[in-house]
Amino acid sequence: MFDVIRRAAEAVGQYGTRVSLVLKADIRPGYSGELTAKVERLEKALTTQDASA
Repeated sequence: MFDVIRRAAEAVGQYGTRVSLVLKADIRPGYSGELTAKVERLEKALTTQDASA
């Protein structure tokens, strides 16, 4: 996980002299795929909202 953060900061750092980031992690042992599931729930809610408009 931290390798991804380091590489992202280095990639952005090529475009300026300063990189600022905020990281929030909600790690729940025993659960997997939560990020994908969250996106799917959001997309479903948006579809439902569009259909009712």
